[in-house]
Amino acid sequence: MNNVPTGSLSSLSGALRYIDSTAVRRGLATVRECRSLSLGLPIAHGAGPVAAMRQPPQHYMLRDGADYVTETGNQGLGLAEDVILLATHGTTHLDAFCHVFGNGVGFGGLSTSEVPSSGAKQLGVETIPPLATRALVVDAVPPGRQWLDPGESISVEHIQKSLAQVGLDPQPGDALLIRTGWVDAYYAGVANNDAWPGLAADCADWAIASQFSILGADNIAVEVGPSEFPDCALPLTMRLVRDEGVLFLELLDLRSVAGRTFEAFFTINPLRIVGGTGSPVAPMLLL
Repeated sequence: MNNVPTGSLSSLSGALRYIDSTAVRRGLATVRECRSLSLGLPIAHGAGPVAAMRQPPQHYMLRDGADYVTETGNQGLGLAEDVILLATHGTTHLDAFCHVFGNGVGFGGLSTSEVPSSGAKQLGVETIPPLATRALVVDAVPPGRQWLDPGESISVEHIQKSLAQVGLDPQPGDALLIRTGWVDAYYAGVANNDAWPGLAADCADWAIASQFSILGADNIAVEVGPSEFPDCALPLTMRLVRDEGVLFLELLDLRSVAGRTFEAFFTINPLRIVGGTGSPVAPMLLL
């Protein structure tokens, strides 16, 4: 585990430190079409997908077209405005390093006392800068299937084979984005929060050795659920996020990349929510 003294914790002392100028240039070198692709889910009032313990988005109009019709004295000017109430982990989002604890300890030795009801005193999401690097995008759904089954795990061997088939090798600072098809199944009405496909715990050692900085998936936890281990609810999260400082992205919208395994330039920029444990995001691939 990282033994950074409490009081000097940094979100960049973990795996994000691998995203250097070399990693950024590696990502830029993948750009061929100059075509952008958002990986953020639509945000709609009362709609998911969202984990069961979190509220779905709420969207309200503050000023609408009727207000414009009834207003006078504004020289013909009318404005429509709205507001959203959104859990920081309630749509496509990244987890800050103050989000995860095991046995009362977080990344770098962070104590639970450092995350009071007023917000995180250290390692809040505002400490994660804008990030740009190469992404390795892997569709883990076999040909002929629309999605993986609930509770179906994706082994490290599966990922390595998929990458090898297209001649890709992980490099320090890369992002690894995995399509399980769970979002597709959710919108088709056949997925729920009881179980979902995802990365197996045996991916941890390989991810560390490969020096990935970011792991993301189109499900609610990146790793498979329920856990493969009765005594640990989220073993991959504990090993990679808490112990190594790998950034996790959840609920990515990967429907548009179904059937493909490829590399692309990847960017992500969290909202600067002071003391926040996560941030809604709309990551982008540049192809």
